[in-house]
Amino acid sequence: MSIVAGSPLAFGGDPFWDPVPFSLPLLLILAAICLLLTLGFVVWLVVQPEEPEVDTKPLVDKATRQDRETAVTIRRRLDADTGRTDPTEPELR
Repeated sequence: MSIVAGSPLAFGGDPFWDPVPFSLPLLLILAAICLLLTLGFVVWLVVQPEEPEVDTKPLVDKATRQDRETAVTIRRRLDADTGRTDPTEPELR
């Protein structure tokens, strides 16, 4: 029986392809660590406090008011540039 170079049998005892030999206790220890970390993460997520309710209405009202004031000023400046309003008002300069 000849061994083909690409077959898995060609690398059977080579330490390069199998640096850590299979060990059931090692596999069980790694699985237990993975399970422990997963359970710890799930418990951590459950224990986290809920985010408090934040009332953003005052912030939204302030931003809306500022945007409207800016729009009014821009509209008045455009009217002054076209000659429809007196351009000597202090806020239009």
